[in-house]
Parts: sequence; C-alpha cells; structure tokens
Amino acid sequence: MSKNLYVFAWDSGDGSVSIRYTMNEDWVVKMETLNENGELDYDSGWIDGDGFHYSVLTVPDECTLESLGIRRDCAEE
Repeated sequence: MSKNLYVFAWDSGDGSVSIRYTMNEDWVVKMETLNENGELDYDSGWIDGDGFHYSVLTVPDECTLESLGIRRDCAEE
C-alpha cells in the first residue's frame, strides 16, 4: 500500500522560496477550494505567478513526515 506526499513551493515573501510538505489530503482539498474561490492571494505564500500548484509523490504507507526527515507539516502551520 502507499499514500501521497504533497510537495509545495512556498513564497517566503522576501524573494526566497522554500518547500513545504504534508500528507493531509483534506487540507490540500481545502486549499484547492480556497484557491478556486479566489481566497488565496500572493500574500498568503501559497500561490505564485502560475497560481496554486503542488507535486505529489507516492510513498509507502509506513512513511511519516518525521521518518522522511521532514520537521513540519504545512497543514499544521
């Protein structure tokens, strides 16, 4: 079995971009809905000139963010 790891480019607002991660599919759906409703803007950090986007990696079920060396879940920020 496997699950999804969602990978986002996040605009730090100072000209830099960092990578954010989550496995929380409900949060991703919520963010997609906010974007579709025009409730995300550049100041949120979640969209850029190309809009709201992310990549999806498939990882084994036993993986956690912690086991992958990821310290923060962006769905909890």
